[in-house]
Amino acid sequence: MSKQYSIASFPLVLAMLFFLITSCQFSKGVKKDLNTGLSASYNGLTIDDIFLADENGNKLSQNKVKLGAKIQVVATGVDYFTEKDGKVFPGCQIILTDNAKAELLNLPDAFADMANGTTAAQAKTLQASLNTGQPMVSGATYHLVVKFYDKQNKEKTISSNVDIVMQD
Repeated sequence: MSKQYSIASFPLVLAMLFFLITSCQFSKGVKKDLNTGLSASYNGLTIDDIFLADENGNKLSQNKVKLGAKIQVVATGVDYFTEKDGKVFPGCQIILTDNAKAELLNLPDAFADMANGTTAAQAKTLQASLNTGQPMVSGATYHLVVKFYDKQNKEKTISSNVDIVMQD
């Protein structure tokens, strides 16, 4: 025997489905910059864009960097930090390795000076900076990993990585 549903229950089912979809915050995804090779995944936090930039914040169009230059990984439109007393507490880990996977830099929290937090509006754009130079050498490729995270909920992350090629 088959059940029959009345057409009157259809709007109720649609309303329940709409409520379920809109009540969940889907903040998981990936982004890839085909020009520089920078790839990023985010979970719990959201981003509009993430890119490799020069020291002035201008997007780079390739992953070749002049030895001695300062570069940045910039995430824009960052949202969904856990708020505490009207402030958010972003963290930033920076790891640089050479081709043999030897760590040249492992900075657990580049944002340690933000111990008292910041506003959610100020945390909409996050920047991790790297000064290139010794012991890096021209012609070599290095792997840069930048992880932004919520210090109030470390499961909320934005993880990015890119290979950078040093040039004279």
